[in-house]
Amino acid sequence: MANLLSLRTAAWVIIAYLAMAFAMGANAAEEERTLELQKVEQFRPYTSVVINGIETSALLDTGATIPLISDGYFATDPEPHEDESVARILGVGGQRTYPVASLPHLAVGAKSWTDLRVAVNTENRYPVQLSILPISLFETRVVDFDFSNDRVLLYDGRPKRVRHARRTWVDYQEANDLILVPIKINSVRGLALIDTGADMSFVNPEFAEAAGAKIDEERTALIRGSDLNRNKASVFKFRRLIFADNEMRRFSLPALETDLFSELGYGDQPMMVMGMDLLRNFRLQVDRERRRIYFIHDRTALRASNS
Repeated sequence: MANLLSLRTAAWVIIAYLAMAFAMGANAAEEERTLELQKVEQFRPYTSVVINGIETSALLDTGATIPLISDGYFATDPEPHEDESVARILGVGGQRTYPVASLPHLAVGAKSWTDLRVAVNTENRYPVQLSILPISLFETRVVDFDFSNDRVLLYDGRPKRVRHARRTWVDYQEANDLILVPIKINSVRGLALIDTGADMSFVNPEFAEAAGAKIDEERTALIRGSDLNRNKASVFKFRRLIFADNEMRRFSLPALETDLFSELGYGDQPMMVMGMDLLRNFRLQVDRERRRIYFIHDRTALRASNS
């Protein structure tokens, strides 16, 4: 009889455990949120948001550290934030400051915030005229940029596996909440800033010089754009780029003279910005708990030259 009771007790324990595990799995599934991405010419990840009752779009930017909101979404003059008066924002054009205020209401999908600390774009100028949201705004372990399916997944737990795809990863380091990964160009080691807010990738002149790159005169003559007009730029030909066990061969990149990297504290070190021209070839998973970034793509995605 004692053995029978023990078996029954064990069975009930197993059943209770399975029920609890099922409930936890259901809760985890409910916590996953999906943000649909809008199709835009620049391929940057814009999603629908509601700012103070106004439906609009905002850029999901790994290269931002504070929300940047136009003053046009405030019904009255923005109320200064109680803890700070200005925010320092870094970009290709250099460092700029914006007033900091409390935003009454912001909603992104099913998530909403009140009295949110934001930088106020009073002139609708750099970096873009639309609003910018840093990924640090979303308090989930994983921010999963599924570019091929026009969505961003927000969830806890480990990054999702993708069938029939190659997944590589690398540990990243943070600088002012920005994501920096180790890379190698023409056998020269450097760092790359992962920036979903940048249309194009570029290196600093120090990287081009250290890598022994040759200037591409034809493409250099074609460089145009509001950001590039403020900075001296040349296009260089590179042989090989390696990051997180991914490889690109025979490609061209602009080398841009900008104070961005110095302002991040890296001075004259070889540095790169990875923009959406490169990142959109991947499903990009940022695991913020482990400080690890995953690059998922089909096995032949990066064999062609990047022109």
